[in-house]
Amino acid sequence: MGSFRVLIYGIMSSVFIYSLVYDIQMPRLGHVWWIYKLVALTYINLVLQTVYYILCFICTLMDYHMEKKDCGPHTRHPSTPSYWRNSKLHRICDFMYYTSAFPIGTATCLLFWILYSINPALVMPPLAEELIPRFLNHVTHTAPIFFIAVDTLLTCHQAPKRKTGFTVSSVLLVIYFSILYFVRWYYGYWIYPMLQMLTITQHIIFVAVSSVFFLSVYYIGDAINLLLWGKFLVFSVFNCFCTRFINHSAM
Repeated sequence: MGSFRVLIYGIMSSVFIYSLVYDIQMPRLGHVWWIYKLVALTYINLVLQTVYYILCFICTLMDYHMEKKDCGPHTRHPSTPSYWRNSKLHRICDFMYYTSAFPIGTATCLLFWILYSINPALVMPPLAEELIPRFLNHVTHTAPIFFIAVDTLLTCHQAPKRKTGFTVSSVLLVIYFSILYFVRWYYGYWIYPMLQMLTITQHIIFVAVSSVFFLSVYYIGDAINLLLWGKFLVFSVFNCFCTRFINHSAM
């Protein structure tokens, strides 16, 4: 299982690394510096997913090393399975999964394809559609939702307290909407063409509906992990460590 997880996470992280490097080297419209693209949710999500899967890949290497270390007839106290996360880096990945990687990745994909199916020009101007390769469009708007599903099946993510996770996700949401409307106020254009067609009342409805949708995705991610892995795993890990500590002290 350890080598399989290393392979899968290696592929997923490589896909995002290659796509990010490719996009940075592409010709740009409007701005010279690539960093200006980070006002768009698509590119924020691309960077987020790249960082997240690099960290996940490092975690799988750590897990694989621990599994190899625990193999053999002389191992008295094998470590917990690799899907029970217990290091600081594992906890960082778990926190990113719940507060950003799952909700932002899923929401980005769903919102893009829903709007694209209505009218492609709502989210992607014709010139940009001609410029952006099809594979890159699918990496940024399709791959995240499939990769996060694979990640969810392969790894038991221990959730932060719901209040903490909900608060962090809400803060990220407020920050992005602030960026969205700051760009309109300071630079005089909308990041997404569809926003220029909305009235003030419609903008309020847009923000409210988007917020409810995003935070609902957060709770869906929590529910899916609970359904797949259950609450008992957290207590099982705790009990496992307690048992090992007691046995070691008694020796």
